[in-house]
Amino acid sequence: MSGRPGVWARRAAWLVAAAVLLAANAGFFFWYRGTARERREALESRRAALEKDVEAKEAEAKKLAGDRKRLSEVRAALDEFYGHRIGGQRETLASVVDELHTILRKGGVSPGQISYATAKVEHGASLVPMNVAFSFKGEYGRFKQLLDAFQASRKWISVQDVGLARDADMPGSVQVHVGLVTYFLAEEEAPAARAKVAGR
Repeated sequence: MSGRPGVWARRAAWLVAAAVLLAANAGFFFWYRGTARERREALESRRAALEKDVEAKEAEAKKLAGDRKRLSEVRAALDEFYGHRIGGQRETLASVVDELHTILRKGGVSPGQISYATAKVEHGASLVPMNVAFSFKGEYGRFKQLLDAFQASRKWISVQDVGLARDADMPGSVQVHVGLVTYFLAEEEAPAARAKVAGR
């Protein structure tokens, strides 16, 4: 009988421990339920902030892609301009003259004479103009086609002035005088322009 109080004492200790554990679990449960709403709201707020951040990053990436595309287009335009439309006189004069004669030949125009005159420019000027002039007789429609061909040329050839007069000897025909102008880079400007296009 002397051993029973010890058994009950041990059982009481276990019961107290179980009660304490149960109370702790119950307290944690009620605390968890009480703070679940706050945590959910915090998570929703965090999710909304992340979504806005992602949208901002996507918008920034889209803008950068657009800027990169515009930069590429500008570089292509500069390459086209300095590489095909304009250059130093020693480098591009022959190709400009060849382009002029090709346009005239395709337009069925054969002037008796073509004059070329390079104007003197002040020191420091970046462009050197060259004036081209010629006359011919032909149909008005052919004259319009010739102007369109000059405007569509890959070379920088501009129509500066035009003179028209009826041809008294041939009805429906006109006498045409055309003045063109093209430009070359000044010799000291040409290497710098090529370097810009090359990205150096």
